[in-house]
Amino acid sequence: MFKTLKPIFFVTAMFTCLFSIAQEPEAIKFKRESNLVKVVFDNTDPKLFVVDRFGNPRENKVLSYKLYIKAKKETKQFEGFSNTLTGEMLNYLNKLPKATKLFFTEIMVEDESGHALKLPDVIDVWFPDCKNCQPKKR
Repeated sequence: MFKTLKPIFFVTAMFTCLFSIAQEPEAIKFKRESNLVKVVFDNTDPKLFVVDRFGNPRENKVLSYKLYIKAKKETKQFEGFSNTLTGEMLNYLNKLPKATKLFFTEIMVEDESGHALKLPDVIDVWFPDCKNCQPKKR
């Protein structure tokens, strides 16, 4: 009786091994989630700061971004590589006579472990000093 069960057991064991190997995934991929959610522009002290998923401001470094300033008839483009706006950006913004939309795109931020992380685009408004404002004509 054991002589007839040996081949059946052997064949069953082989099929079980082959079937279990065929069901194994090739690679397991993990998606790393970050606590950093967005970047916010501070209009009073012209700089960018990072906000985590709980709404707390963080001191993470902004690696790069593109800034588009939509003026009356033209759109000016600048590139930034830190949290603060450059002197060229500030000079252009200070010369504007009225409120203007700012578009920050392609924002790359360094997370806590030193990796670059892409964050969503930001649209904000720049409010100039009133010494450059034009009074309304009546």
